[in-house]
Amino acid sequence: MVVDDEPDVVDLLSLMLESQGYDIITAYGGSECLEKLEHEIPDLILLDLIMPDVDGWEVLDRIRQNERLKSVFVIILTAKQLTAEVVQKKAQYIAEYLVKPVTKGGLISAIENIASYSKELNEFTEAAERSGVDQVTIDRYIELDRQVGTYKRLCTSLIQTFTRRRLKADGSAKNTMDSVKQLISLRERDLMKLHEEIEERIEADR
Repeated sequence: MVVDDEPDVVDLLSLMLESQGYDIITAYGGSECLEKLEHEIPDLILLDLIMPDVDGWEVLDRIRQNERLKSVFVIILTAKQLTAEVVQKKAQYIAEYLVKPVTKGGLISAIENIASYSKELNEFTEAAERSGVDQVTIDRYIELDRQVGTYKRLCTSLIQTFTRRRLKADGSAKNTMDSVKQLISLRERDLMKLHEEIEERIEADR
């Protein structure tokens, strides 16, 4: 699903994706997006942030609160880099973000990376289910895995945006970045521990 209040952007992104064989659902604003999501569940949503009716952050919150939709991958589209503060608050809810103008190569690469990641994650969790791992543990693993991946991607992008000199000059940004890095370390440690536990169950069941 492509969501943007600018028709030209929706049409352009749709053409890019349709040329690669993707089936597209279009929504020209946040309200239309939410209305269509009542009847359809896309594999992935390209979501613009700045929209006059219902903005992208509110749409994202509504998606994550909905049991039918909360596992749908969301790529944020934005005209400017996200701040470190926003990353700290929102990273766990999004799969990726792209800065406009979006190139076809960048868009397709991001989607293919998510598809590849999703396939690997599904194969691992399906093996865990067959080995009798409880659903609470599997859900926790999926949550941690997504958080670590997204935080790492956004952190890398922010580091590229905030040069070392700028980070040193902006104490608030540096502190937030340090907090994000610490959060990545903690989540990654928990993920690795849980991965090892699940993998032991899978190996024992073979």
